[in-house]
Amino acid sequence: MRMPPVPHRTWSGAHRWAPQQVLMPGSEEEVLDAITFARTLDTTLRVVGGGHSFTPLAATDGVLVSLDRHRGLVAADPTTGLVTLRGGTRLWEVAGLLAPHGLALEIMGDIDRQSIAGAIQTGTHGTGAAFTGFSGTVRALRLALADGSVVETSPQRDPDLFHAARLGLGAIGVVLEVTLQCVPRYRLALTEATRPLAETVGGFLEQSSAVDHHEFFWFPRTDRATVRSSTRLPADAPVHRPGRAAGLLQREVLGNGAWELLCRAASTVPVLSRPVGAIASRVFAGSPMTDDSAAVYAAPRRVRFHESEWAIPAERFEEAFTALRRRFEEESVRVTFPLEIRRAAADDVWLSTAHGRDTVYLAAHRYHREDPGPYLLLVQRTLAPFAARPHWGKMHWLGARELRALHPRLADFTAVRAAADPQGLFLTPYLRHLLGAGSRP
Repeated sequence: MRMPPVPHRTWSGAHRWAPQQVLMPGSEEEVLDAITFARTLDTTLRVVGGGHSFTPLAATDGVLVSLDRHRGLVAADPTTGLVTLRGGTRLWEVAGLLAPHGLALEIMGDIDRQSIAGAIQTGTHGTGAAFTGFSGTVRALRLALADGSVVETSPQRDPDLFHAARLGLGAIGVVLEVTLQCVPRYRLALTEATRPLAETVGGFLEQSSAVDHHEFFWFPRTDRATVRSSTRLPADAPVHRPGRAAGLLQREVLGNGAWELLCRAASTVPVLSRPVGAIASRVFAGSPMTDDSAAVYAAPRRVRFHESEWAIPAERFEEAFTALRRRFEEESVRVTFPLEIRRAAADDVWLSTAHGRDTVYLAAHRYHREDPGPYLLLVQRTLAPFAARPHWGKMHWLGARELRALHPRLADFTAVRAAADPQGLFLTPYLRHLLGAGSRP
């Protein structure tokens, strides 16, 4: 299906682009036709998922492909837990697809609007010291390559291609199908509480090792943290949800409606930023709940923001956080959104931000009506001495030289990419900046 070439934008509105053509293939054959079409035009092809990246990873002035018509469950094996999904399947759909098979995703983040292909291609993750990001759960891929061929790849079948493509930035090929390692269905018991910041920071590594899913939010220049902890329970554990009225009040009225008004006011009158943060730090915690995992992980995010996220070695977390807090005071930072602190297990994914190291993530946000540059650059520069790796789907100002020093397998990745797509069909100027690839032949 061919759509009008209307302008596109990222979710936060930070990046906008106008592709020549927008295609929505509904089958593998139509994906291959799209690749042939882009080659005929002698232009680039990029795939967009949910458009939730904060970087221009999907931006192209060539052919833009959406896999929204190529979605759904291909296969599920309750015995092994292996599940195959079409690349365009949105994360919010997956729980319903897997429930009849008694399975669930091993981990999720707090946003579920992304496609499964987009989630693995950008390194999406959740929180939990024992759990990797999405890419670490990938066991096989079915890819459409730039030459029009379709390949199956796994650790046993063309392992270098597999290791590159499971977090491939969309630069290796079009992800037609993803095979994931899933787990038996489970529920989560969530608690949220306001705690002293010093206590929260000092005990974060210990607590995140003891609790299945542990994170905290800190509104800059306050001395409080909102601590969020979830424990995994059997699928038949009793469900406990806040009443409908209480849930609407917390998630929609306070969490989105009132928050939008407060952020908008502070963007107009910056001096309000600190009192807004101080108020939010006291009321951010929600009610306890126990529910199916997908219902607890994800929350509606209707107030738009820009985001930058940095992955640092877990053992350096406390000194990195202390440096960031000190810098915020020195610069009298005015920001309404909190920092989000999460943890993930080390993995062996070549371009993963948690490659080879137990990792803590520090995510900084800026309301979408405000210029994110100065604040997010301040965070980037403060965390740089701690070997901070940027999330591929979130804002940063690093290029190939800096990224090569942070990612020990980046050279291997670029070699596989060059072999899979020597003409640069899937590359754009932004990707060439990240990867150090030369000009398009």
